[in-house]
Amino acid sequence: MTWGEFEKEIEKLAALITSPVDIIVPIARGGLIPGRILASKLHIKTMYALTVIKSGHQRHVVTEITQDITDKNILLVEDMLEIGTSMQMSKEYLEKKGANVLTACLYTMPQSKIVPEYSLKQITSVEFFPWE
Repeated sequence: MTWGEFEKEIEKLAALITSPVDIIVPIARGGLIPGRILASKLHIKTMYALTVIKSGHQRHVVTEITQDITDKNILLVEDMLEIGTSMQMSKEYLEKKGANVLTACLYTMPQSKIVPEYSLKQITSVEFFPWE
C-alpha cells in the first residue's frame, strides 16, 4: 500500500464514524498513525495510546491511562485485525475504567476474535502499510 492509497482508505474509514467521540486511543504500534490521522479528521484533540505486550500465550495492556475516562466515548484504533486479541484486551481495559468503547480499523481478517464497529473490509492476507 502506498501513502496515497492509505490516505484514501483512512478518509473512507473516517466517513463511516458517525458516533460521538471524545477520545481517540490507538493501539501501539500499528494503530498510532491511523489513530493520529483519524483524530485530525474527526477534530478530536484528546488521545492516549495503549501498548499491549505478548507474554507466553497471554497479552497484557502495559500502559496505564491515569485520567478519569468514566463515561467518555472512546474510539479504539488499530491498523488491521489479524486475530484481534490486542484490541479485545484493550477494549476490556478501557471498559473496566468506565469508558464507552467503539472500535475501528481499516481491515479485518476472517480469524479475528472481535468485529469492530467501524472497518472497511475483510481481507485474507496481511496488508503492509507504508510506515512498515
